[in-house]
Amino acid sequence: MGRKDKKEKCKDEPESNGQPRCGDMSPATARWSAKQEKAGLKSPLPGHQRNNPREDWTPRERNPKSHWVRKGGGGKNGPSRGGDRAVAKAAAEATYQADGMKDALREQFEETRVAQDASMHLRRDLTNVTNDLKCAEEKLGLHRNRIDQMHDEKRKNFHCAWLDETERSLITFVLFVMVVPAIFISLVIYLDFIHQFGLFQFMCCWQAVVASMIYQLIAVFADRYICAKRGYRAIFCKRITHSFDAVTQEDWDLLDRRADVMSMRKLLHDNARYSVVAYRKSLNGVLLNTDKFGERTGVPSFSIISHELLAQLTVPTVMYADDAQVVKDRLAISAKTTHTVNVDAYLYQEGEDVARGTAKVALGLWYQSSQRNFAECF
Repeated sequence: MGRKDKKEKCKDEPESNGQPRCGDMSPATARWSAKQEKAGLKSPLPGHQRNNPREDWTPRERNPKSHWVRKGGGGKNGPSRGGDRAVAKAAAEATYQADGMKDALREQFEETRVAQDASMHLRRDLTNVTNDLKCAEEKLGLHRNRIDQMHDEKRKNFHCAWLDETERSLITFVLFVMVVPAIFISLVIYLDFIHQFGLFQFMCCWQAVVASMIYQLIAVFADRYICAKRGYRAIFCKRITHSFDAVTQEDWDLLDRRADVMSMRKLLHDNARYSVVAYRKSLNGVLLNTDKFGERTGVPSFSIISHELLAQLTVPTVMYADDAQVVKDRLAISAKTTHTVNVDAYLYQEGEDVARGTAKVALGLWYQSSQRNFAECF
């Protein structure tokens, strides 16, 4: 009897001495084959492997055109494979995009050229407009300078005159020019007729004629002087003439010299443009200027006015009226309430009432304007 642990051999079990025979499958090979069969893959039996081929095994012929290769295929790297189709499609798309980019660049170049041409035309137009603007500014500057020069000339040669109602006197003219010569001639004729002195023949000589002409001239001037003293107008003279004439221009600094009560608004005209004007009142060629006591001085009166203040007073809201008293009241209110002109407050202490003198000149301008011929049309 053998050992107990030894098993009895099966009937069909091949006999072996513990060594694997050729053609038998090892346990590792059996496990690998089972795994391949489980995964769905079949492998050749160990007896049919290349290392142990069959007796009738021959190498397979290589056919470059297999039945599964499409016509025109390139084998493993042919265009029919999926990667080649993707590459070809990508290449076509890249080519299309490149053509589109070329077209876009061409269009952009054309647009850039058109924009450059337009910009060049705009620059040319801008240059022309700039030159025209410079020429217009130069002309405007010349025109402004001409207007300023005209205003300066008018200010330097300022003149304002108007007439007053005056009655005409004929008594002194008839007395000195007609009655007195007639009496003298009658007396000469009477004496020559009675006493035969020959005075009539003497009156006919050139000396007597010259003397009579000189007398007539003196009589005319005497008539004018006496009429002026009496306040009447001579026969060949104008009415009472009032006038303002600029004498000199006064230069002033541009500091704000207004009084506190006159500086409630912003200073807009720092240059008051002072002028010394002379007021004359004449009749028959004789000055009738009087002082505040009514006595004739025989000389014009001088005062300082501001042409800038005069420009602010002579506006339609003040001057457009038919009554002189209305204009006086408006001028008084405007002269007291105009705060934008730099009128020196210390001039009044020196005896110069700039506001009142300027208002008088403005009233004279209203009289002058109202006596023009076209005043009756409004």
